[in-house]
Amino acid sequence: MEQPWPSYLRLGLLGSFHKPKDFHIYAKEGVLIVALCWILWSFFGALPFVFSGQIPNIIDAFFEVSSGFTTTGATILDDVGVLSHSLLFWRSFTHLIGGMGVLVFALAIMDNNKNSHLEVMKAEVPGPVFGKVVSKLKNTAQILYFLYLGLFFLFVVLYFLAGMPLYDSFVIAMGTAGTGGFTVFNDGIAHYNSSLITYLVSIGVLVFGVNFNLYYFLMIRKFKAFFKDEELRTYITIVLVSSVLIAYNVLHLYANVAKSFEISFFQVSNIITTTGFGYGTTEKWPLFSQFHPLDADGHRWFCWIDRWGAKSHSVLDLMANRKKSGSFDLVSESRSDLACQ
Repeated sequence: MEQPWPSYLRLGLLGSFHKPKDFHIYAKEGVLIVALCWILWSFFGALPFVFSGQIPNIIDAFFEVSSGFTTTGATILDDVGVLSHSLLFWRSFTHLIGGMGVLVFALAIMDNNKNSHLEVMKAEVPGPVFGKVVSKLKNTAQILYFLYLGLFFLFVVLYFLAGMPLYDSFVIAMGTAGTGGFTVFNDGIAHYNSSLITYLVSIGVLVFGVNFNLYYFLMIRKFKAFFKDEELRTYITIVLVSSVLIAYNVLHLYANVAKSFEISFFQVSNIITTTGFGYGTTEKWPLFSQFHPLDADGHRWFCWIDRWGAKSHSVLDLMANRKKSGSFDLVSESRSDLACQ
């Protein structure tokens, strides 16, 4: 029986001779490129799990990698111990790439003198509004990745200095950067039994949950613009108020106030950034803490917003428009949400 690959080769060669007259990428092409790339990268990213036999089912492996690239943090594994260190690393590495967006990474290293991939960036980046921190798209992607990777390596060092093994530091830092939550052990962050590590992870996911355009303000020394941002102040206020209220409500379940606040702060930080790091269970928490408006309704609302990239500033814009005009205006301000998830 004749092998099909010669036919595919001939078709590919024929296609390579055809050059389009217009190289500009429009919105529909941008959406199609992003959709196909996510599917293909997830498929090829799943192959190491299948070839190793550690996740032999291609559907399960595809789900695991898709969860990594999209920084969802969901898993089909009951025991992560079935994976080798190399595949655990690859599994978390998908969080690191997906945290900023796989196509944003591609645009950061591609030669694009004509700046023709704006529509790809718009389709890839979460949120209804896209904005560049500098005029050239490639430079925008490079600046944001510079900030992103810089913060990632900073937390690798911090975790290592706090007592994590070096391998664990990289894996947990990748889950922190992508706000995904893949870990090395089944019991998550609780495995390290360290308050310092717990606080570092809590602060880390909050740091990576902030709009990265604000970090660019810090980089160019516009400190006033950073600290006066409404989104940032609302974000911090919700976290602190929720943590204090829940810590007080669950105080009787823990040895002291410090431990109660530590766990509450950890859970709130992970919920509001939609990160999947685990630390014990909240089943014994009072219903006030499980379904408190600031923790449940408020955080889940912001989690939903965060997944769509609008984040809290969109809510603030809606409230401001409502106050001024008496009706909601769904057109938000031109503050981009480039970084993410």
